[in-house]
Amino acid sequence: MSKQNLSLHVVLESDEYIKVSDHVYTTKASLLNEETKLHLIDTCCLNILKEFEGELTQPIVEEWLLLSKALDQSCNYENSWDDRKMLKELIDGKSHSVSWYALHCKVS
Repeated sequence: MSKQNLSLHVVLESDEYIKVSDHVYTTKASLLNEETKLHLIDTCCLNILKEFEGELTQPIVEEWLLLSKALDQSCNYENSWDDRKMLKELIDGKSHSVSWYALHCKVS
């Protein structure tokens, strides 16, 4: 079996995606089967990421997504988190434990 490089051309409305490095985060689940660098996120996450467009790197987005899951799993799914504060801390290069985020980024 040989491998081939394939290009995929996708047309999305600007409010349906955000591009970070060479990855695309979108709300269009049907595209996930077509491209490995497409990631499905909900509209709320997309809107938050759009606020930081140009400041994001792939590692920051991956860390934020993992951090959000960790907070939900270790604290309580009913809690709300200040995603903007979390992203700002990550963009600024500040390294904190999950417990720091749980204490400082919980929305009352």
